[in-house]
Amino acid sequence: MKKYLTSKERICFSLGAFGRSGIYTLMSMFALVFFQNGAGLSLKQSTAIILIGRVFDALNDPIMGMIVDKTKTKWGKMRPYLLFSPVPIAICTVLLFTAPFQDGSGTAFAWALITYILWGIAFTVQDVPFWGLSSVITPLESERTSFISTARLGSTFGGILPALLVPILYQSNLGYKTGFFVSAALFAVLGCALSILIFFVSKERVPKMDHTPSFKETFTVVGKDRVLIIVILASLLGSTMVMANQCADYIGNYLIIQNYTDFSKIFDALGNILPNVDAAAAYDFWIPRGTIITTLTVAIGVGMVPAMAVFPLLRKKFSLKQIYIGSALFGFAVHIICYIVFSQRITDINIFILWAMLFLMGIPLGIYNVITYALIADAVDYLEWKTGERHEGVCFSFQTFLSKVNAGIATAIFGQLLDLSDFKAVDKTLVDIAGRQIFFQQSAETQKMLLALVTIVPAAGFILTIIPMFFNNFTGKTKENAQIQLEKRRTEKTDAKKEQ
Repeated sequence: MKKYLTSKERICFSLGAFGRSGIYTLMSMFALVFFQNGAGLSLKQSTAIILIGRVFDALNDPIMGMIVDKTKTKWGKMRPYLLFSPVPIAICTVLLFTAPFQDGSGTAFAWALITYILWGIAFTVQDVPFWGLSSVITPLESERTSFISTARLGSTFGGILPALLVPILYQSNLGYKTGFFVSAALFAVLGCALSILIFFVSKERVPKMDHTPSFKETFTVVGKDRVLIIVILASLLGSTMVMANQCADYIGNYLIIQNYTDFSKIFDALGNILPNVDAAAAYDFWIPRGTIITTLTVAIGVGMVPAMAVFPLLRKKFSLKQIYIGSALFGFAVHIICYIVFSQRITDINIFILWAMLFLMGIPLGIYNVITYALIADAVDYLEWKTGERHEGVCFSFQTFLSKVNAGIATAIFGQLLDLSDFKAVDKTLVDIAGRQIFFQQSAETQKMLLALVTIVPAAGFILTIIPMFFNNFTGKTKENAQIQLEKRRTEKTDAKKEQ
């Protein structure tokens, strides 16, 4: 069988995914933390910004997809955006994690909202064609599956890096504002440098449509894409699946660090801070406070990596539908077991057992990190099979939209439900003699709420996401026959052009 992909394309695409993921994880995992503790906004203000930004993305991503599909250049329709988008993304990332106005003021809220939206626009301009490239870089599904799996591995490792570094920086004497600014500058430069590589080595190999559809025609045609609609519904219903990964900061600070902190060395009996407090001295555990959150995120990431690596092997034995449903059931079981295990002794969580549970939680997330892209690529083929038209840009715009919306919905639900408890938010004026942030002690009821938010709520998402997938019949013989017909059509089309 003819091979299309080159080693340079595989390596550079994975490096680009690594760099971009560092920027995306910084935003998705730490934006809520920064808005509260860096810009001084309330929990409600912070979650409102995230929700507003995601609603804007609901319009932004599909429009970008249609723009990509209408693009015609000597470089193709995906690659031009990979050349010109990295610098704007880097600038917007730094601005997003800058807090130049008075804490909690209306101006601070407006700045955070505007920079959050601008960041979303800049990232979308690159995100849609970046992942859309996987559907045009090779016509072979086998190459496409391995290509996406390798890229998602790079993306996962890129996501682990900010989880390793950022908590150490903002929990140091740099504080939240400077710690996040330094983090943003670092990952902006790294992501900008790596993500531009794929432009110089990639090639678009799947033939373009002769007819460029209008926006109205695009919506009409995409509305007929049964596979795409199923993927969208499944993803939206399962938004909360990623909650544990998105909220590792809260798990670390209030389910682990708090339980190993002697608060009598920080506050007196009336709750007043004691003079000349050394918060580090009140913490009695063998893992440094600044790296606890890192270990939790790494545990999830370590679970994701083998899952993504084994995905091509699973694909040889099972259909995408079977893998999707099986992973969801596994994720549901693991999250329920986690809640049962830790809710019994919420103030004395064993970190070794927690690491093991987070590792298991990472396995279905690793599968979903890859399988959604494979399903979107199926949606592109399904649409071409049924209508004769390929809309890679629009189809993959929904994937990028969904990944951002899922993170936004998960974070918003987390914030709104947590706000119903007696959770005590950070007071930025409370710092110890070394300038490190001092956290309030949360009640056992709040800790149980936090545990439920990262176990029971995600478990519900895993069950809900299965429902639409039962209706996916583009699998087995149907899919095989469709791909044979598509290959025949493309060959006939190419031969006809040569004869003209």
